[in-house]
Amino acid sequence: MNVLLISAHDDNASFVAALQYSALSVFERAGHQVSVTDLHAQQFNPVAGKLDFTTTSVEHANYMFNQQRASNTGSGFSPDIESEMQKLKAADLVIFHFPLWWSSTPAVVKGWIDRVLASGFAWSPDNKYGNGLMRGKKALIVTSVGDPQSFYSPDGIHKASVPQHLYWLTHGTLAFCGFDVFSPQVIHNITAASQEDLEQELEKYRTRLAGIENEQDYIYKHASEG
Repeated sequence: MNVLLISAHDDNASFVAALQYSALSVFERAGHQVSVTDLHAQQFNPVAGKLDFTTTSVEHANYMFNQQRASNTGSGFSPDIESEMQKLKAADLVIFHFPLWWSSTPAVVKGWIDRVLASGFAWSPDNKYGNGLMRGKKALIVTSVGDPQSFYSPDGIHKASVPQHLYWLTHGTLAFCGFDVFSPQVIHNITAASQEDLEQELEKYRTRLAGIENEQDYIYKHASEG
């Protein structure tokens, strides 16, 4: 299995980094091929713009039209985007590690999505959801959350679960592009957690990853569609 691990945290001693290292260790020990994208270490530019293409259209076009043109004509994307696309092409499983910020991802993750999951590469007007261009690939969201789980309930302060907050990502982005999407791995109460608590969470995560090839805990699975 080919695995792409994507992380977004600027501190190599963070819990997000520990999650990324744990995943890398599990998959390498099992003999899988692993590619790593550390968005902060790579200083990945999250801002989409005209320099994302090796050539630009003569006529004005919006960003997604330029993505579609670059994909259709082979005119090319900038090297940082092309590098991520090659990792993604090879991947059977993509795992995102990030802290939950403002009920969402850090900006650099959204920027990776904007620039790498390009029209014509990950999806097209005729290729969405069950027919998306990422069909056959799997995705897992792994996020650390400061507040306790009780806060993410209908009666809690946030009024919705973390997966509900991330619906735009699991459904509107990953499932939209054709990924089969596993139920997210959410680690709550990071702010107040002891070292022992964190170690237990890492062990639970490693155990899950050890069986991920046979896991059926999906929230979206296009392969089962007709």
